[in-house]
Amino acid sequence: MKRSLESLLLQTGVNKCYVGYPFFTEAISMALEDPSRLTGIQKNIYLPIAKKYNVSMFQLEKDIRTIRDVIIRNGGYELLAELNGCQLCRKTQPYPKELIALFADYLRKP
Repeated sequence: MKRSLESLLLQTGVNKCYVGYPFFTEAISMALEDPSRLTGIQKNIYLPIAKKYNVSMFQLEKDIRTIRDVIIRNGGYELLAELNGCQLCRKTQPYPKELIALFADYLRKP
């Protein structure tokens, strides 16, 4: 899983130099491990990651939004449409929790 996620992120210009990279990849791993965590993402995913890295949940979500913005800036709408199986609205950006769910759902598929 890790290799697939890393290569997927590299396709969109997201690499380990971004502060939010470990937050985003860990959030996806947690969502893959237990998809029910997505229903209470702040309590079940953001809080444990924020504690682990000693950052606020606000900072964590901000850094994940930066990852999202990099994905979008590097032609990510096409990738997100491919991951989602449909065309996304180009006027809105997905919320961080939607992006995490999208990547987790894609990586869960055989």
